[in-house]
Amino acid sequence: MKHIILGAVSALAITVTGALAQDYPSKEIAGIIQWGAGGSTDTVMRAVTPHAEKVLNGTVVMQNVTGGVGAIALNQVADGDADGYTLLMGAENPLLYKVMGLGDKDYSDFIPVNVLARGTPILVA
Repeated sequence: MKHIILGAVSALAITVTGALAQDYPSKEIAGIIQWGAGGSTDTVMRAVTPHAEKVLNGTVVMQNVTGGVGAIALNQVADGDADGYTLLMGAENPLLYKVMGLGDKDYSDFIPVNVLARGTPILVA
């Protein structure tokens, strides 16, 4: 797990450093979590945050934005400024938003920073 976190933070730092140069961060970074506090995505993102803050030499303020199976958070981030100060912390649900009629955005509207984990959903009976 430690290697995954280090890799995620390193990828974030490299991406941000190249894009925004030496003045980054000049303010707090918003980490938008698509689901409520205490869930698995919230827990993982809060575990990764201190490592990201150390590498970025800045503060990441986590905010849970719930509702619409995560679509509200996704739309909030997509409609915000693309300035490197807002990170969407989510999971695979946005791949279905257009199909489910929850919105017109999905992950193709974002620039990925890193994938922390992958899962394979299965249906058993």
